[in-house]
Amino acid sequence: MALQERTRRSLLRLRHQLEQDIKPQDLMDHMISDGVITVDEEEKVRIKPTRKDQAAALIELLLRKDDRSFISFYNALVKETYYDLAKPLYQDLPGVSFNGRKGSFDSSETSVQIMLSEGGVPQRPVVFVSRPELLNQVRMKLDLLQKDAGGWVTVFGMAGSGKSVLAAEAVRDQRLIEECFPNGIHWLSIGQLDKSDLLVKIQSLCFRLEQNLDSQSQQRPPTSLDEAKERLRFLMLRRFPRSLLILDDIWDSSVLKVFDIHCRILLTTRNRSLTDSVSGAKYEVEVESGLDDRKALEILALYTKMNQNALPVEARDIVKECKGSPLVVSLIGALLKDKPNRWDYYLRQLRQKQFKRIRKSSSYDYDALDQAMAASIEVLPDEHRELYKDLTVLQKDVKIPAKILCVLWDLEPEEVEDILQEFVNKSLLFVDNNSRLNLYYLHDLQLDFLVESCIRSCSRWTGSG
Repeated sequence: MALQERTRRSLLRLRHQLEQDIKPQDLMDHMISDGVITVDEEEKVRIKPTRKDQAAALIELLLRKDDRSFISFYNALVKETYYDLAKPLYQDLPGVSFNGRKGSFDSSETSVQIMLSEGGVPQRPVVFVSRPELLNQVRMKLDLLQKDAGGWVTVFGMAGSGKSVLAAEAVRDQRLIEECFPNGIHWLSIGQLDKSDLLVKIQSLCFRLEQNLDSQSQQRPPTSLDEAKERLRFLMLRRFPRSLLILDDIWDSSVLKVFDIHCRILLTTRNRSLTDSVSGAKYEVEVESGLDDRKALEILALYTKMNQNALPVEARDIVKECKGSPLVVSLIGALLKDKPNRWDYYLRQLRQKQFKRIRKSSSYDYDALDQAMAASIEVLPDEHRELYKDLTVLQKDVKIPAKILCVLWDLEPEEVEDILQEFVNKSLLFVDNNSRLNLYYLHDLQLDFLVESCIRSCSRWTGSG
């Protein structure tokens, strides 16, 4: 579908200013993430000799695209703080789906897609399999936020468990939007930010919200985190009280406190205890169980464009080695899409725990398993990081009580329990509390990664000796 005529005119009207001011590469990163331009299209823009030529090529590409691409471009301008360029484009956004004062909403599926695009919610991955039980859990918890003046739904789990995809899919629901969040759904990707970058994120969100108000209500961007927090509180509570804010990939409780403004929030994290530091109703959904074999095989079939029954014999062994991790299955699937004759090779890499060789750009923040695992461990305090590495003594499918680690670490039982609880909270360890004693265990992939890291460290130490 081509651009709407008014949208096209808006882009042409601003074309000269856009070509003068924008840095195309920064914008295209967001647009590739949204799935509206391809890597090949990016390359055709990037090879132009000057920044202005690249900008002109990007605008020309946009003019041949559809409304969803225009919305993605607008959001990219906001995220990169091109507020003066984004503002004149807002009034011509295709089919603006909600108004902060009226809460109006068109019930068509297209309007749902437009609302989510306007709010920066990521597009569904090209290869996607549904996880209905988890989806229903998240949506049930979001329903509960209706009765609360403000509240939190925390989706937590280990690296690569599919938290972000699950959160985005949960709000891709017409009934949920109409009944619970008709004022809009707004997505912020957080990660490990410093204060200045966090301020820029909130400035962008405030700008996005204020575009739905009359011009007299629009203000200069907030210049401090305290001012940003108060501005966001006013907008979310007074102007958009029936909206949802999604905070993706939260690591730090001090960051979360900036959003403690009594609005409705869905967050994804590896640390289930983060909301202990904020106020309001709190609900949780744990993404512990991995994909079953059928879902994992479905992903491989979709990536390789094969019938599931026609997959080679190595497919089931690859799924077994992936231990149900959506991240690992997707990384392998993306690799096989480009190299369809390497089933046996990637199976051997998995069996040999060669995680560094299993890497590929994908819809996840990390393009290799070792990066995702290492990021979780690096945020631990130094002394706890070393204790975590000691968990290489564990065996697969064996659960142990805390008293065994009291001996290993030479610590009091209470200290060990506190440390283990920290690991559990950060999705670095799992606990079975169905028996008389709490029993602790690692996911197979976590144990594999720890063992492989230990072997590499020992090899380096031996080599340097």
